[in-house]
Amino acid sequence: MASAAFHTRPWFRTLALAGTIVALFFLLWQSDERSEPVDAAALRGESEPDGFVVNGRYLSFNETGRLTTRFQSPRIEQFDARSLTLMESPMATLYGESGTAPWHVQANEGRFLEDENLVHLTGDVRITRESEDGRPLVLTTSVLTLDNSERTVYTEAPVELTDAFSMTRATGMKAWIDDRILQLDSQVEGRYEPGK
Repeated sequence: MASAAFHTRPWFRTLALAGTIVALFFLLWQSDERSEPVDAAALRGESEPDGFVVNGRYLSFNETGRLTTRFQSPRIEQFDARSLTLMESPMATLYGESGTAPWHVQANEGRFLEDENLVHLTGDVRITRESEDGRPLVLTTSVLTLDNSERTVYTEAPVELTDAFSMTRATGMKAWIDDRILQLDSQVEGRYEPGK
């Protein structure tokens, strides 16, 4: 009972309030101290992305507003300091002039270099496109570069081009997406079987 009477005295309440105010000023004074900024990359490490997208889909348009590229990937990681985007199992549809069949591109991995506007594809790269007569043309290689600015795809690696009647192998290739031109560089050999 004596302790209850002690809390009800005015001088005790004033002393408790003064103590609380002193503690509050001390906390505010400590929070005003400047801390050094911490680089987010230093906290997470250079190998960790700045951000990522799951099941990402990207569209690219030309200056007239026509759809030129549709890209999708189950996981995309972005590294802002290096202007680099890594893509897992990327799939792309590249559109040429209207009325022409698009190119379908897929690979195991992709690296988009933003500053250069290049996409490097690696691992089981496959390009499929329908010919004028509706038969699929398939080009396979191990690595391929897509130049978004020039609208070209190219590689120095071995390539294999197949359709319903023929198979052609070469080392190195360049293709112009809008012009529908394919150039095989060297060691070109082919087989044609019209009876298929």
